[in-house]
Amino acid sequence: MSDGRYALAGYQTRAVAALTGVIRKVTEYHDNRPQHRQEIALKSGVTLLQAPTGSGKTLVLGRTLEGLRGGLSRPVVWFWFAPYAGLVTQTRDSIVEQCGSLWVRGITKDREPVGTRDGDVFVQTWGAVAANNRDARKVRRTKESALSLDDMIETLRDDGFFIGVVIDEAHLNFGASAAAAASFYLNALKPDFTILATATPNDTRLEAFEEEAGVEVASRVIVPRGEVVEAGLNKEGLMMGVIRMSDADRDLVDHEQATLTAGWTQHLRLKTRLAERGIALTPLMLVQVEDQSKGRDDPVARVREKLIEVGVPDAAIATHTSGQPGPDFHTLAYDPDKEVLIFKVAVATGFDAPRAWTLVSVRPNRGVEFGLQIVGRIMRVHPLIRPIDGQDALLDRGYVFLTDPELQAGLDAAVEEVKAVRQSIELITDRLDVFEFGSASKPLVCNDIATTSRFMPPMPTTPEDRQMRLSNLIESGLVKSDVSQLPEAEQDRAILAGEAWQQLAQTPLFGNLPEAERPASGASIPAKPNLRHYPLRRDIDLPKGLWREMPPDPGSAEKLVDDTAKLFCKSSNTVSLLQKRKTKAKMSLRDLFVVDLTEEVDLRLRLSNARVAEKAQMAFNLNDAIDPRLLKRALITELRRVVDDEGIDAEERDLRRALDFAVMGEPEKLKEAMKTAQGRNVRLSDAERSPKANTAPMASRSPGSQPMASLLHA
Repeated sequence: MSDGRYALAGYQTRAVAALTGVIRKVTEYHDNRPQHRQEIALKSGVTLLQAPTGSGKTLVLGRTLEGLRGGLSRPVVWFWFAPYAGLVTQTRDSIVEQCGSLWVRGITKDREPVGTRDGDVFVQTWGAVAANNRDARKVRRTKESALSLDDMIETLRDDGFFIGVVIDEAHLNFGASAAAAASFYLNALKPDFTILATATPNDTRLEAFEEEAGVEVASRVIVPRGEVVEAGLNKEGLMMGVIRMSDADRDLVDHEQATLTAGWTQHLRLKTRLAERGIALTPLMLVQVEDQSKGRDDPVARVREKLIEVGVPDAAIATHTSGQPGPDFHTLAYDPDKEVLIFKVAVATGFDAPRAWTLVSVRPNRGVEFGLQIVGRIMRVHPLIRPIDGQDALLDRGYVFLTDPELQAGLDAAVEEVKAVRQSIELITDRLDVFEFGSASKPLVCNDIATTSRFMPPMPTTPEDRQMRLSNLIESGLVKSDVSQLPEAEQDRAILAGEAWQQLAQTPLFGNLPEAERPASGASIPAKPNLRHYPLRRDIDLPKGLWREMPPDPGSAEKLVDDTAKLFCKSSNTVSLLQKRKTKAKMSLRDLFVVDLTEEVDLRLRLSNARVAEKAQMAFNLNDAIDPRLLKRALITELRRVVDDEGIDAEERDLRRALDFAVMGEPEKLKEAMKTAQGRNVRLSDAERSPKANTAPMASRSPGSQPMASLLHA
């Protein structure tokens, strides 16, 4: 580089020579067959420059135009189209800096044919001249003070000028305005030479323009990526980051924040290496977000908040929210005080940020074009790095971190497009196993007699069968009449229970009961000699009711949860979990261009409080009689008391997270604490009347023993 002017690399020199040779050859066609000017322009005059993003296409194009000055049979005026207004500024600056003999002119204020020189360049967007807007209409309209663009072009052509067109980023330049652009191209520009430049030659929008304009690409100048790498203008490799963590932590981490953490970790590694080598350059991490959907949170604000939580200084974060890369964007890209740039999809194309090494994309559903542009944005080599090109593996590669599996296809295709295919790309996303849980039906259990299942009749099979059996049971008094109004499943349950009881009444167990005490349909069966009926004795002071334990009073729920909280916090290691905010993980880096080149980096991932709380929620639902929200409030209150007593400072969110971890890690301790607390708060009741009689095997006595049924009359 001399006085800021770059020396061309070998492939750039060859590309300039090839393009120059094509234009000169087409010039001969025009000179020899002037009557076929339009056919020559559309069928032979269109050339495609295909080169990887970051390979210096603008420099090659500018030097080509510069080299043609004075070298053709007639002078040429060039109209250079960039896809966005921001790239117009970037292109103008590059031409002025690197192609000093070209005169860059403005189409809005400078439309005078007089004084036009060979090699003059007008840089603009299609929207500035071919769209249906006020500015474009002003440019296309002749006024007293200035010719219209159409009239200026016609005047230049009459004055003997060739008209040349350069369409940079040709895959982006047309879009929905392909028809309008084609009309302006054919009816106003009528160029003699057209150079298309792109890193994505097979784009449908380019094909749409070619079809609309009726042009054919007659010549192609293709620059392979290998030569760009060899020249030190593209990084040697592109590495994909994959996060690996334990199954226990997988659901406790916000995957988007984990991806940002991985990207920032790699950014800091690069920053440290540059400082170690004494290179005064601040690396840039690019973060691409999705467009904001109606009714959804702003993705830029969401990602910015997560970056700050990761540890990125707020002042080091820049944002560009426009749908197009405006002129201010390039200031952000070169500002060394900004280490992270959050942007949307449109900015991913065509902008120059050579200090960018790392890209994190949280935007879903990107295709081939997205992959190519990712490669281009972070694969450029900064001029300060070129002297040590190939000497530092860390600095010689770009780094991509993705959060959506759909992005894989775009990167695969992009890598293939630049002639270095890598298969089996793993993504920075957790592979979550999905389980389907079914609920097993519980058996019907009779709490009164454990042997009921021996007497269980078969289920009703038809509606008629059900109706007949239900009618018999209603008539016998074993089933209430309103059962017939219940759903069929409940009717079946009543039939089974009633018929089981009916069959049980026929067994020897009930044989000696008085008629009045037998089940309604029980048949009288001769008593067995070893069974006897014992009525309750009335001659001693026996309680009239049987004592039994009852659940705690619902009105004392707060006392119950308070006791549970005290017991749990005393028995668990909750206090030690207050500082657990991160978990260990691994970042695996795999090069997409170089086979079997991998690297492992340790990560510390922030645990998501929201995900921890969501995962722990089920652990608090241990008892239907206890509101889990009431229980958690009691636990937080008790833990607050404990930490205050120990002089520990803790925010409420720290208390909540520690309790969530403790309950997930030791669920049995919470169950035991609840069980103990319920025992302390149990109620006693003697509302159950003492039985008037009991049927049991006949008491047998040995000499000197008391009767076994001493409280019952024999």
